[in-house]
Amino acid sequence: MKIAGNFPNNIGPLAITPKQPGNLSMVSIALISPMKNILLVLEALENVQASVEYHIYGAIKDGEYWEQCKQKIKALPPNISVTYHKEIEPGNVKDALFGGHIFMLPSKSENFGHAIYEALSAGRPVITSHKTPWNHLEEAGAGINIEVENTGELTAAIDRFAAMDDASLTIWNHGAIAYATAAVDLEQIRHQYREMFSVD
Repeated sequence: MKIAGNFPNNIGPLAITPKQPGNLSMVSIALISPMKNILLVLEALENVQASVEYHIYGAIKDGEYWEQCKQKIKALPPNISVTYHKEIEPGNVKDALFGGHIFMLPSKSENFGHAIYEALSAGRPVITSHKTPWNHLEEAGAGINIEVENTGELTAAIDRFAAMDDASLTIWNHGAIAYATAAVDLEQIRHQYREMFSVD
């Protein structure tokens, strides 16, 4: 039996969005459900002092959960701006990532996490949980892993990126790209697919 690995979308390095200390633009691309943990992000933002723009893209899978999120959004302080953009077409992922400084997805579980890989491949450092294949991000200078229920850890991670300037964030951009490149051997996966679909 022939098996091929996940074939993720390598977006490639995107230009860096200008970054000033005290400002941060975050992007999430995910189904709106408890598993993706968007509510934790909103709770963490309650205690962030920096000016943050948070852009959420994704279909609503759990309406009750989204209602909880909307109530939390209404209660956020004026320095926090949250915009929900609904479901996103695959061809528009690049544009969504381009507008962000970091990618946010503290999922409670991911088998692979294609959106996380796409963000890393685009040079967007990721804040995610320890419950995905994308771990040891901080050691690689590619992002930060947090516990799935630890609001304080997530607030601290957001604060850390918000305090960065262009030069500091650029280092993390490069780290994200290097991490994505090392983690997935696209040529090997292409070879596996060719083998899988070849006629014996």
